[in-house]
Amino acid sequence: MRSRLVRIAKLGEPFGIKGGIKIWPFFDLIDTLKKGQKIYLSWGDTLLVRRELSLENIREHNKGYVIYFSEIETREDAEKIRGNWLLIEEEDLPKLPEGQYYTYQIMGLSVYEESGEYLGKVKEILETGSNDVYIVEGEDEDIYIPAIKDVIVEINLDEGKIIIRKMEEY
Repeated sequence: MRSRLVRIAKLGEPFGIKGGIKIWPFFDLIDTLKKGQKIYLSWGDTLLVRRELSLENIREHNKGYVIYFSEIETREDAEKIRGNWLLIEEEDLPKLPEGQYYTYQIMGLSVYEESGEYLGKVKEILETGSNDVYIVEGEDEDIYIPAIKDVIVEINLDEGKIIIRKMEEY
């Protein structure tokens, strides 16, 4: 049985005539994927697998990446899968250093203040350059919480929660 599938990139437009496809990756370590690795093509915007692909090559191009698969050999083949998601098994993701998390792990976590007060769930993550900001869907309005050590006390994936230290303003 397969482990959980995780979205790693969205397929963009074809690149060149040999089946290359521009992608928008969801994690910084996309270029650590290895030749021959199994990558799954989603069925549209779902986590349903449409097709299994074998990674041939991935390379930087301008400010993004171009990916090649053994099974996609022409521009026309690449055009047919445009707009779908690339998925890999969770266990195949590169291991992150202690205290770092993938976006999909943070999304949906419940957020509490140290006092135990429930604030809401993480619905979005903004990348600001200096640090991420967790957008928490509160009861009345969204709460913006900087993902910095002074604010984030604990992230507990097993319990599905984040504990934060209250600041004057989020």
